[in-house]
Amino acid sequence: MTRMPRSSKDRNDFTMPFDPRALAWLLREKAWLIGALTAAALLAGFLYLSRTEKVFAATTTIELQEQQPSLARASETRLDGATAETMLKTLAQNLESAALRLRVGRRPDLADDPAFLPEVPRPIPEATLQKALGGKVSASIRTGTRLIDVTVEDAAPAIAQRLSSALVAEYIGATAESRVAVSREAQDLLRQESERLKKAVEKSEGTLQRYKEQNHAVSLEEKENIVVERLKELNQKVTGARADRLKIEADRAQLTHLADETPEKLLLLPTIANAPEVVEIQRRLAEKNAELATLTRRYKAEHPKFLEARSTLTELQQHRDLAIRRAAELVGTALEAAQVTERKFEEALRGQESLALQLSEMAIPYNALAREVESDRALYASLLARLKESDIGQSLSPFAIRVVAPALLPPRPVRPVKSLVLLLSLCGGLALGLTAALGAHGLDRSLRTVDQAEQALGMRSLAAIPHQARVQLVQARRLLLERPQSALAEAFRGLRTTLIVGDRERALRTVLFASAIPGEGKSFCAINYAVTLAGQGWRTLLVDADLRLPAIGPAFLGTSRRLPGFTEVLRGTHQSAQVVHLTDIANLSVLPAGSAVTDPADLISRSDIAQFLREALTRFDRIVLDTAPVHAVSETLLLAPHADAVCFVVRARSTPQAAVIRACEKLQESGARLPGFILNDVPLRGGYHYHYQAPGYGRDEIYGASATRER
Repeated sequence: MTRMPRSSKDRNDFTMPFDPRALAWLLREKAWLIGALTAAALLAGFLYLSRTEKVFAATTTIELQEQQPSLARASETRLDGATAETMLKTLAQNLESAALRLRVGRRPDLADDPAFLPEVPRPIPEATLQKALGGKVSASIRTGTRLIDVTVEDAAPAIAQRLSSALVAEYIGATAESRVAVSREAQDLLRQESERLKKAVEKSEGTLQRYKEQNHAVSLEEKENIVVERLKELNQKVTGARADRLKIEADRAQLTHLADETPEKLLLLPTIANAPEVVEIQRRLAEKNAELATLTRRYKAEHPKFLEARSTLTELQQHRDLAIRRAAELVGTALEAAQVTERKFEEALRGQESLALQLSEMAIPYNALAREVESDRALYASLLARLKESDIGQSLSPFAIRVVAPALLPPRPVRPVKSLVLLLSLCGGLALGLTAALGAHGLDRSLRTVDQAEQALGMRSLAAIPHQARVQLVQARRLLLERPQSALAEAFRGLRTTLIVGDRERALRTVLFASAIPGEGKSFCAINYAVTLAGQGWRTLLVDADLRLPAIGPAFLGTSRRLPGFTEVLRGTHQSAQVVHLTDIANLSVLPAGSAVTDPADLISRSDIAQFLREALTRFDRIVLDTAPVHAVSETLLLAPHADAVCFVVRARSTPQAAVIRACEKLQESGARLPGFILNDVPLRGGYHYHYQAPGYGRDEIYGASATRER
């Protein structure tokens, strides 16, 4: 039972599952295209290398260093990380500046050298010079260091070396000149400012001197200090006098309380006890008491010395009492003296305070003038120091540029890089080749494998005919006989077996071979299928039903002249037995197309094809009809319904899928029986079959289905 082919509506929805093996065989099949494009890309790379100007690069490496602090600049600012990074970036930008390039281009040793910019006529305009050098200079900072690589590219290696060295030298020179110019300008400004400050100092000093003369204050600071010290001293004396007065008043009050007491009681008062006369007598009493105590241990009370000492002690006690009374009388006098002293000190303190206030009032404008003088003097002194420092260190800079590695003569060009260009050419060629191969495969709408054809057509494959070298049909009829063990012979024997066992309900005695367009190999398949039937022992009739371009007659009868045949049978002018020719292959007979007709479709439609086939089957076991392409003419659609089976031949990698599907639809619509299709011209080693090899089965055996079938 046959299956309907896919409709034209569904053919665009058809996609094959991805199979790495199919991709590998595709690349193998398109290896010539990939190789050709790769070779072309490599050739283009070689041409590019031969025609591209070689560019040499010379690099001078410089280092940004800090200047050591000098005596003139002892407070030199150190370069921290952020400052150094900023200065490195600024230095790199300056090395690439247009002004520096112009300065280098103006050097006589370069401007007069014909190797320097040989393509530019002399004299070189500034704009042209800057533009020409713009793409040659680059400055790059090495990460994590204070090193800068100054690279110059040029077609001449010596010029590249000289330009790199000159660029660094000119930058160092330009920087030094700039610092000197800035320093000179700063010196001029400092001198002008120093003259102004000098006049300001003189003016402020004159104002201060006049104030001193007006206020008779030769040294206000010293006088103010004396007044303050005197004020402190008087304040202390007033405090002491007040304390003495209060003490004497207290002693006087106690004397009044002790007026009736013995003199010895008055000794309790510090004022009395501390009186000089009393202190002296008290000392003498103590000595006499000690002497009397000694005499007491030595003599008796009646001893003259003891009596003398005792008499002296009594006299001293009397003198003490008199001294105590005199001291008590003096307390009143001392109180008056203390009060007078206190008043005098207080008056002196008030006078000193008045003087201090006057001095303070006088010091306010004086201090203002003095501060102004000191400020002007300080500014003037600082400016003089800065001016001297600028004179000494005008050429100093917080950093210095040191050449770490001078530019060397480049031994080889940096562009173009041969290995890189060739590698890119190779990769580009391979990529282009792969793209072209995959693109061609993607754009190819033909049926390439058995699986692809089965899924696209919705029919089974009856046989896969292996690719053969182009041969004439005259030789094609002998291929199976000459090579019975070949893959081609086995493919047609497999087709014969498939058609025999394919339909158990009826015998497929009449088989028609058709194709969508010319050149599919249907005549080749019809001839070899008929040969296999004859080789099986069946009497086989091969009918050339292609009345426009017959191929069977010339292949078997050896003449291009159109002999009577199928046309005459359809017209009824000849019996089929009269125009059938025996061949040199046993059991195989052929019926040529016959004479040419103007309208084969009309002739076939008016003929009784069924009667012809019934009569032929009385004398033959099998009938094979070779017809015209379906899309080329319409008579095939008239013959197909009368055949037991229609073998639709599709040439692999050639026939458009849409044409095949449409032809199958036409055959189905005509009532033809399509048990399947034959995929012709399948490559032996193109990844379209599984290869089964075994001893005794030949060298080119390929049996079975597509290599892309999922197992």
